[in-house]
Amino acid sequence: MSRTWVITGAVVVVGAALLAVRVRRALGDPFGQAEKELDKRDRALREEHPDTTALRHRAHYLSETGDLAGAVEVSEQLLAERVLALGEDHPQVLTTRHNLAVLRGRAGDAAGAAEDFERLVPDMRRVHGADYIYTVLAERAAARWRQEAEGGGGQGAE
Repeated sequence: MSRTWVITGAVVVVGAALLAVRVRRALGDPFGQAEKELDKRDRALREEHPDTTALRHRAHYLSETGDLAGAVEVSEQLLAERVLALGEDHPQVLTTRHNLAVLRGRAGDAAGAAEDFERLVPDMRRVHGADYIYTVLAERAAARWRQEAEGGGGQGAE
């Protein structure tokens, strides 16, 4: 291979590399940005963890001892903390919303439980998909709590 071809090839490679750098700068780095966001949320979860664990255990304790109104109140605090730390679409936030809706229904607020589940279902579909088991369970729970709220009787869904 001649020197001219080697030099030409090197110039082409360097040009392509520079073009790639320019394109990356112009478009940004979506994967890098996503990784930074995940790192930030993971740090937030680690920082939030002791408080949310205590709130979660407190809500469970209150529920088990029959203080459902207290469990709802503590679960609302837990949800607020998790939304701040993790964002609206985090799976832990969606799970907390589900559990809060169940507690609200068990506490005697069937209409509130139905509304909570009806707001949760579209978010579950968007985040997890329509066929995800907990999306399906949330849809069923919304229908059951709505039926109970409208006087259809029966037991609320969990």
